[in-house]
Amino acid sequence: MRKILLLVSIFAFFFACNKQKGDRWLSVIPVGDQPSLIQELAEMTNPCNNQENYIPDLDHMDHTSYKIIKVNVHIIQNAEGKGNLEGEWGKKYIRQVLQSAKDNLKKNQKMRLPVGNNTPNIPARITYQLWPTSYIPGDDGIYFHRDEEMYYNINRGKDKNIFDRKLFEKYGIQKDTVLNIFVQDVHLDSLKSKDFDPKSNGVAFGTWIKAANWYDSVRDTVYRDGKVHLPRKYMPPKLLNHEVGHVFSLAHAWRRDNCDDTPEHSNCWNSTGRPPCEVASNNIMDYNANASALSPCQLGRMHKSMLTNKTKRALLVKDWCELNTKLTINIEDDITWNSCKTIQGNIIVKNGARLIIRCMTSMPNNSEIVVHPGGELVLQGAHLYNDCDGKWNGIKVLQEGKEAGKVVYLGANNKIEHCKHPIEFEPPVKIKS
Repeated sequence: MRKILLLVSIFAFFFACNKQKGDRWLSVIPVGDQPSLIQELAEMTNPCNNQENYIPDLDHMDHTSYKIIKVNVHIIQNAEGKGNLEGEWGKKYIRQVLQSAKDNLKKNQKMRLPVGNNTPNIPARITYQLWPTSYIPGDDGIYFHRDEEMYYNINRGKDKNIFDRKLFEKYGIQKDTVLNIFVQDVHLDSLKSKDFDPKSNGVAFGTWIKAANWYDSVRDTVYRDGKVHLPRKYMPPKLLNHEVGHVFSLAHAWRRDNCDDTPEHSNCWNSTGRPPCEVASNNIMDYNANASALSPCQLGRMHKSMLTNKTKRALLVKDWCELNTKLTINIEDDITWNSCKTIQGNIIVKNGARLIIRCMTSMPNNSEIVVHPGGELVLQGAHLYNDCDGKWNGIKVLQEGKEAGKVVYLGANNKIEHCKHPIEFEPPVKIKS
C-alpha cells in the first residue's frame, strides 16, 4: 500500500511540475539582444513599402494570401435593349469572360521578353468573384441598363466619351466595395458601315472599369436549334485583366513602369520573326495578342496595392476574418516577413525555426500564434492586430522539459492589439552613463 501511495505521489508531483512548466499565453515580451538584426533593420528603408517584398515566394506560396476581387458587371444597351449583350446568353458570355480571365491569371505564362529570359512565372494568387447585393431580389451581380445616350463608346475624335464618368455616377452599385465593370459597345449606326473596324478597348478609373466593344466580338454568334452558341473569343478576358492591372497600380509595360523585369520594347501586336517585332511581348500590361503574363515585380506591385491601399483593399473579399485552420501557416525554417499580411489561419513556429515579423499582420478571429520549444518569434517593427472588429487569442509559448519557445522584440515600433490575452512589451533597460 505504501508503495502505491509513493507512486501516486511521484506521478502527482510530475504532472504538477509539468503543468507549471507547460504551455502559457504570453503576457510580456522581453527585449531581444540580437545586434545583427538591429543593425540590419537600421540599414533598411521601410521594408513594408518595398514592392519586391510582396512578390509571392515560390518556396512558401501559402505565405501570400489568395486575393479575391469583388466584381459586378453592367451591360449598357440602347433604349430598345439592343446594341450589346442580351438576356441569359449575354450573362453566360460575361461569366465565360470572367472564367477565362481567372484562368489566365492562374496559369500566368512565362514572359517572352527579354528574349532568352529566366524570369520566374509565378502564380498570380489573384482571382475574381461576382458580388451581388443583398438588397436586390435575385441579384447575380450582372445588370442591364437601357440608356440611349451612353450605350456606345467612342474612343477618338471630337465626340470621344471613353473617359466620361457618368456611367459610374448613374449606375454604379456598391461603389466603395465592389469593382464595377461597365460594358459598352459601338453605336449601332457604325456597325452598318463596311469600313468601320472597331477594336476592343477599355479604361480603368480608381475603383471601376469601362470596357468597350465586347458585343462586336460576338456578332458572329451562331444559333442552332434556337439556342445561342457563343464563339471562343479571346480578347475581352485579356482586356479585363489589363484594366484590372491598372486599378491595382500597374502601368503599361512596354515603357518605364517601375519594374526592372519588364523591358522596354516596340509593343508589337504579334511576333513577325523580324525586328522590331521578332518576338512580341505576352505581358498583360502591353498591347499584344497573347497578354497572359505578369512578371514577379508586377505581382508584387498588385499585392502591395491590395494590402496597403485602403481604397483598393476594400475591393477584396474580406476572407481574413473567420479562422480557417486549413490555412494555418507552419514556419519550419528561418523566415522574414518584410511585407504586410492577411493571415487566415493560425501561425505555428516549429522547433528550430525562426519567424521575424516586420510589418502589419492581421490575425483572424480566435486565431493564435504558437511558438514550439526551440522555435523563435522576433517582432521587429511588427503590428499584430485583428482587422474585423473581433479578437484573436494571442501568442502561446509551448514548453517541453526545460526548453521553451522564445519570443522577443526589437526596436520601438512594435504594436499588438485586439488580443483576448493582452500582451505588453517589457521596457528596455536604461543604461546609465
